[in-house]
Amino acid sequence: MSRRRVARSQGHTVAMISRMVAPLVLGWLLVGCVSLTPNQEQKLAEMQSFADRTTAIYRVPSVRISVQSATNLNIGAVYRQGNVYLNVRMLDSPNLTKTMAHELAHYVLGHDSIIPQAVSMAEYQRAQEQRELDANAKAVEILMRAQGLSQSDAVRAVADALRRSRDAQERNGLPLTPGHLPASAELADLLARYPGSEAPSVTGGR
Repeated sequence: MSRRRVARSQGHTVAMISRMVAPLVLGWLLVGCVSLTPNQEQKLAEMQSFADRTTAIYRVPSVRISVQSATNLNIGAVYRQGNVYLNVRMLDSPNLTKTMAHELAHYVLGHDSIIPQAVSMAEYQRAQEQRELDANAKAVEILMRAQGLSQSDAVRAVADALRRSRDAQERNGLPLTPGHLPASAELADLLARYPGSEAPSVTGGR
């Protein structure tokens, strides 16, 4: 196949993916303002401080956290072009810190655009799933560097959040987050990258 035909095919695939994925996410991002409780305001301030420490450590421009209305799309947060859009429900979730670390990992790793090399929806899905696995692993590093956790505690924080997601998917039929593998598969990948490094879990997690 000629380079011109490959480029045309890639362009068609990117356009197709944009039409399919963008409305799902953007429809949520365009929702109006959200009222927060004092406790949620405090949690938001803590997450913004976490984000500020992370961007200073990695020497990248700062990011802004915006809180969005609750959604049934099973999206806890999304990073897009210098912004982290956070589902308001996450401010009361034990997965909050892990979710922020994961989205900051997307930013640090440069996961900020449609995947241009994908020439089919199947390739795009595989590449996006790989990005999510890489962001989980990078989240461990971010928790260590920006939150001061040991490696074992950082792995446990991410792993416990994935276990909660796995249980919700398996017991309650919660749908997969768009672009993700099942949480059980993401957990297995994380523990394979950090073998033997997870500290004993405690009730409730972080």
